[in-house]
This record gives sequence, structure tokens and C-alpha cells, in this order.
Amino acid sequence: MATAALIDDHAIFRDVLKILFELKGGPRVVGEASFPESACEVVNATRPDVVLLDLVFPTGHDGIPIARKLLQHNPAQRILFVSMVKDRSRVADALRAGALGYVTKDQSSAELMEAVSEVLAGRRYVGSTVQGMDGHARPPDSLGLLTHREREVFELVVEGLSTHQAAKRLCISPRTVETHRSRIMAKFGVHSATELIRIAAGLGLIR
Repeated sequence: MATAALIDDHAIFRDVLKILFELKGGPRVVGEASFPESACEVVNATRPDVVLLDLVFPTGHDGIPIARKLLQHNPAQRILFVSMVKDRSRVADALRAGALGYVTKDQSSAELMEAVSEVLAGRRYVGSTVQGMDGHARPPDSLGLLTHREREVFELVVEGLSTHQAAKRLCISPRTVETHRSRIMAKFGVHSATELIRIAAGLGLIR
């Protein structure tokens, strides 16, 4: 069974995660820390497969330097940020620091479990609630906001494939394709396939 460490100052939130993991077959929690100062000690002592890390702590500490420090000690460490912060520039900073995933605390338990599963598998995951709601431009590494499967769907949409064609190509259901497409649009802050194609062109994916 996979293992996890929880670094979050809210004890109730950590308890809820442990119950969720027990009920849904998630990783076994082997370490916890309320304060960022003890995060590295806990992780080094327990050697979890994945670290769920908050971004902001009441002590004024930031989770990103903690992630960097953890990765300096163990470059293979898989880190998933779980935070209330939705600012896309902060999300991009977290991913650039080496974290594999980022989800927000107002997402569904199903999406959190999906995020944990993807990160455990070594794939990048960014939650659907991370959107361009403030109208800011996409960060330079905006493709990094997509999961592996979302990137596949994105590329097929840009190729002009229909939902059913993409589903057949990826051996998944049309409904699953639509779900991924909706998440992709939310992350890019757009509302149509045409806008996705423009984004692809801007990123040099269309010649």
C-alpha cells in the first residue's frame, strides 16, 4: 500500500483526509506535521510515497520553499499541494518548484483522490478549480497545468477530432472525454474548442 505524509496546520483537515483515505482505499498516512519547521523531519523519518502539503501557514511560512527543501533531500519525492489558494501564478510557482500536483480544498473528494492517484503514478495533476477567473494571461508553462490525460484530450481536440472520435482513440467513454475537455477549458479560462485551437497555435503546437 502507498503511504502519505500530511503537512497542514489544521488538525481536523488532516483527520478528514485520513478517514477519506481509509474509506476510499487511499494511501496509508504514516506522518503528520502541523508546522512547516517540522515537515522535513517528519518526511525524512517516514519516507512517504506522497506528501500532501499546504501552501500557506499562519506562521507566515510558504509551502514552496518546503517543497524545494524536500526535493533537495530526495529528488524523487512526489508532492501534492492542497490549498485554498487559486491564483494561477502561485500554482505555476508550485509546479516549477517541483511539485507534481496542485488541488484546492473546495474540490470534491473524488477529484482529490484522483489527484493523489495521478501524483502517486508520477503524473502531473492540477485541479479543475484552478482557473483564470481574474483575466490574467496564462503562465508560460500553462500546458503544465494539464494532467497527462487532459494533455492527450487537448491534443486530439486541436487535431479536430470529435468527442466520439477522441473517446475511441483513447479507449475511454465520450462522457469522460467531455469531462476532461471541460476541465481543460476551465484551466485555460476559455469556453470553446476554437479558443483552445488559438491557444495551441500560440504555444507553437500547430504549424
